[in-house]
Amino acid sequence: MKYEFGDWVVYDPGYQQVIGRVTECHETNAFVCYTQGCTAALTPLEYLRSATEAEIEKASAGIGFHRFDATCPSRIEECCWNCKAVRI
Repeated sequence: MKYEFGDWVVYDPGYQQVIGRVTECHETNAFVCYTQGCTAALTPLEYLRSATEAEIEKASAGIGFHRFDATCPSRIEECCWNCKAVRI
């Protein structure tokens, strides 16, 4: 499965389920934000599935902090150079 930037996914290894948003997707894994911070965790694609509309509605709107906004008001070029929220 290939996911795009901003796609809602659920991490489901069989014993828990956690909703998140994709920042990058590669051949065998993806970087996914699961919390309200900017950090994205490297996650094997085999444990991801697309989130349902009901799961998305229940999710925190702050997942990924401002990474998924059109612009990030907290962007600092020195530490946010890899953030895909704002492409320069």
